[in-house]
Amino acid sequence: MHRLLPMICSLSLTLAAARAAGDDGQQAARPDTLFREQVAPLLTAHCQKCHAGSEPKGNLALEPYLKRGSPVEDRKVWERIAEKLHTQEMPPEDEPALVATDRERITSWIDGTLARHDCGAERDPGRVTLRRLNRNEYDNTIRDLVGIDFHPADDFPSDDVGYGFDNIGDVLSMQPILLEKYLAAAQMIVERALGTEQVNLVTGEITGGQIIEGGERLLSSECEVRTQLRPFGKGDYIVRVRAYGEQAGDEPVRMGLYMDNNLIRTFDVNAVKGGPQIYEAWVPLQGGGHTYSIVFLNDYYDPQAHPPQDRNLIISELEVMGPYPATYKQIIPREHTPEDRQLLAREIIGAFMTRAFRRPATAIEVDRVGKIVEFAVAENENFATCIGIGLEAILVSPHFLFRVELDPEPNNPQSVRTLNDYELAARLSYFLWSSMPDDELIAHARLGTLRQGTNLSDQVRRMLKDSKARALVDNFAGQWLQLRNLKIAAPDKKAYPQFDEQLRTAMQQETEMFFEAIVKEDRSVLDFIDADFTFVNDRLAKHYGLSGVKGNNFRKVQLEGDQRGGVLAHGSVLTVTSNPTRTSPVKRGKWVLDNILGTPPPPPPADVPPLAEDSGAEATGSLRERMQAHRARADCAGCHSRMDPLGFGLENYDGIGAWRTEDGKFAIDPSGTLPGGKSFAGPRELKAILKERQDDFVRCLAEKMLTYGLGRGMEYSDKCVLAEITNAMQSADYKFSSLIIAIVHSDPFQKRRGKGSEL
Repeated sequence: MHRLLPMICSLSLTLAAARAAGDDGQQAARPDTLFREQVAPLLTAHCQKCHAGSEPKGNLALEPYLKRGSPVEDRKVWERIAEKLHTQEMPPEDEPALVATDRERITSWIDGTLARHDCGAERDPGRVTLRRLNRNEYDNTIRDLVGIDFHPADDFPSDDVGYGFDNIGDVLSMQPILLEKYLAAAQMIVERALGTEQVNLVTGEITGGQIIEGGERLLSSECEVRTQLRPFGKGDYIVRVRAYGEQAGDEPVRMGLYMDNNLIRTFDVNAVKGGPQIYEAWVPLQGGGHTYSIVFLNDYYDPQAHPPQDRNLIISELEVMGPYPATYKQIIPREHTPEDRQLLAREIIGAFMTRAFRRPATAIEVDRVGKIVEFAVAENENFATCIGIGLEAILVSPHFLFRVELDPEPNNPQSVRTLNDYELAARLSYFLWSSMPDDELIAHARLGTLRQGTNLSDQVRRMLKDSKARALVDNFAGQWLQLRNLKIAAPDKKAYPQFDEQLRTAMQQETEMFFEAIVKEDRSVLDFIDADFTFVNDRLAKHYGLSGVKGNNFRKVQLEGDQRGGVLAHGSVLTVTSNPTRTSPVKRGKWVLDNILGTPPPPPPADVPPLAEDSGAEATGSLRERMQAHRARADCAGCHSRMDPLGFGLENYDGIGAWRTEDGKFAIDPSGTLPGGKSFAGPRELKAILKERQDDFVRCLAEKMLTYGLGRGMEYSDKCVLAEITNAMQSADYKFSSLIIAIVHSDPFQKRRGKGSEL
């Protein structure tokens, strides 16, 4: 299926049928008549000879399919036929060729018939499997949720890959050990965000007051308890007092907290013996020594009362904690008193849960976690510790760990619904940022305005300019271009002594900066095939033979000549598509088919021996000559005829991307002929041919990006959407933003259907 979708014709249904009928604009014939009178005779004349009998070529006997004449019923077979005809692999070279009009008549009938069936008014938007956040998404979401960028997911098991990407719902399994990692990560995140791992900083002797039973200090007149402290450094600290009062008169005990004789805050201490409360306040401190005081502010004594009335303040504990991270105030936004502690806890839990779940938290959800926090608060625990218990519960909730989109009829495959604005905002943010929606996206979702007017397109353009769009470089480009493989590439030290870690890093950075420039500058995606600029430092410039570049800093350079330009000439791509000791035309050709043309070959037969690599191999001929002998098998020739010419067109680049004209004692021959007869003499002419096939490339890129954006593989129902995306890009001069905007406006991105047991 992955190989067939890119071959879908993007022309309108009417034109497809008209071309197939060959009526030059006259009314198209009926599809069944068209097949019987024009298509079937052509297939019989040109294909029946090889595709018949008990052992047909390619295990394809045409006769049953010609009798039925139904591309819809026999979709896989007919799309396979269309693919072979589109790429001009069939008929083979030793058989009479199909003239262009006959070839187009057959492919248009296949594409047009399937399009009529699949591209009607009621389309299937597909269904994205409930999926957990992958490691990159988890780290980025924690960064944006609590303001801490420390990559807790580094300790998680690696994510599986499907359809070329690690964000595919069907392969993101939940291993038992991962549950343990989530629990440990939640505790670590909360401790860092709230600073609850900080130690008590009261370092000096506590003086003042009268020491009573249990070590408490009684302030029986307007006096104070005082201590010295020396903070770790500049930052926000919390002064915390556990206290209660002996109440008397017409007002509660009043307490003042002072730092260096400056009043921080006053408290009414309503707590009584047997139920002390914690009173705390924030204070910014510099390094050095400070004096912290607790002052009893409203002494009262009435000896005439029966019994005598005496108001006193009792201090049970005294501490200063910190410095606290800035994230503390982001989570706990204001100071509190024991009386409003429960209310503030509910507010904090509700706000954090809404952000973590990427949608408004329900009253039941807040109540469930709130009761846990309230229990801890009632036990007079440290307030930040109480809040932390609730936050940990939220961070291990399925509604945080998974991208949840709940359907009213989840088991009904006929039930199609449009995502709500919160779900759409989450899809958009994880697509472009690999992270949660920001405040602006959530505001649109709350107001229901995300789809109004040009808002959705405007948000795409805004988000692509944001620094968080770097996630597209790391997670999309890193997998589409296979840059992640560069970290494990191991060129042989004897064959390539100039390769080192500095060069590896420079290669990676060149491609990342190139991709990012296309995104940020909204350039044409055709620049991926060939461009007149790149990014280098002195190390990479020397490797490429570029002059005038000095220093380790990367800079944009204009390219001249025919050696560089586009990702096909990047050292990163050329290295990951080589063997340790030599280039690999097969790997490079397959890479082009996979990632540029979108027509990957099938896996090789299991019994094909590897190419000889021993010391005497070179004596048998050049690499091209040895490979020609290697692919002599008939069942190998078909695929190699597509891969090898593309790979040999890049043979001027050695195994780590340096330009060369000789391979050992043999002169490099970078020429080739592609199926269909297109010939080239080197990399520049090869790239020119690839640009001529820009429709194939744009369709391939659209399929890769849609797969990544949805988190699922492509289905038959997506081919019409891919055609619409490529048409939209063409009308916008292939700008990168036009690709993203077309995807986020598509039905698969904005809708989902139920899943039946048969699907």
